[in-house]
Amino acid sequence: MRIHIKRIICVCIITTFVSSITTGCFPTAENKSNSNSSETKKENAISEFPTYIEDNDVEHIKIKANVITPVDFDINQKVAIVSAKPVTWDRESIISGFSNGRQIVDEFSGENIGPDDRFYSYTFDDNSNLTFNLGSVYFCTEMETEYQYAYYFDTYENFKDEDAFKKMFSDKKIDGIDKNDAVNNANQVISLLEIDDILGEPQIYSMDAASVNFLQDEYDVRDKYGEKVSKWSDEQEAYLLIYPVLYQNIPSLCMNATGENESISSSKVYFIYGKNGLITFNVSGIFDVKSTVQESYTYSPLDAIQSFKDSFEKIIMDKEIKISLIKLAYITRYNFENVTEWRIEPVWLIDGKYINLTSDSVDGKDNLVEHNYTTIISAVSGETIPLDSIGG
Repeated sequence: MRIHIKRIICVCIITTFVSSITTGCFPTAENKSNSNSSETKKENAISEFPTYIEDNDVEHIKIKANVITPVDFDINQKVAIVSAKPVTWDRESIISGFSNGRQIVDEFSGENIGPDDRFYSYTFDDNSNLTFNLGSVYFCTEMETEYQYAYYFDTYENFKDEDAFKKMFSDKKIDGIDKNDAVNNANQVISLLEIDDILGEPQIYSMDAASVNFLQDEYDVRDKYGEKVSKWSDEQEAYLLIYPVLYQNIPSLCMNATGENESISSSKVYFIYGKNGLITFNVSGIFDVKSTVQESYTYSPLDAIQSFKDSFEKIIMDKEIKISLIKLAYITRYNFENVTEWRIEPVWLIDGKYINLTSDSVDGKDNLVEHNYTTIISAVSGETIPLDSIGG
């Protein structure tokens, strides 16, 4: 099975209330009769997998959360933590099948963060570029370099929210581009990379000029010189195709983060197709499974929430945490000292906000600032996985 990892380009520090929590998984008050045995969990699986959880049992923690589980996921199935390695790409074969008449005019390779972490870069005669990293392949054209398509959507916040892309982009037909051509082109690359078996059906969005120009204003997008970027016309319009990457029918949590001496990363596959063909694609976090480390029936979201609440049992808080999302996904973990030995783990994402009071050093006034709150709990072991920082 193959499933890539995008480098953490930038991270934002998150405030944590518990620096290191390792908890078991405990039944909720209304499910105390349920033991953690395999048979009991199987018998009670349906009742333990609600689609919405509301809970105010712990002071300063307010839970009003939608629970997201994959459509085709069997809640009675066992899930596993596995050891894996980044896929080894057949670069010559991929370049040969992908070049489509283009000629390589420059190529080079080097180290990212060590001798076991190398990249290989190939520039073609149309100034497009194809780069291979550990478990990843990235292609970009001059259109991507100039207009930075991925800038408008490739963030953790957007991939976390199931409806974010629907709010950002339209589903309208783009004149001059056949949507079927976009899908067929993407599928050809997917077949060439031999990752067909790990991808779900693509979600397709229209990056039309009106939508992108609105985002430019909202984000106050500027170029490297600090100048506002140029508005898009219909010549820049394109289709965005996002393919969910699946492991045991569980999608990747598209979050890059750092933990205790480890990187926590994601798998992503997306394509952008415009009027002149493929503009860019990013295939990352693809791996080959080696062996099973631990296996169990899936911890329920109620178990995960109880574990989350228990972690605050002896903590006095003056901040209120509001949890709005609980989501089943998988992550990829690897130690900073051994970047080729990966650990793939299904987890429950518990996500929300908290309000912090900060003092303005200029006018001396106190301000209420909203921050993201994120924690992840193993869906196999029930343990909380410590996070130090989160990126895109």
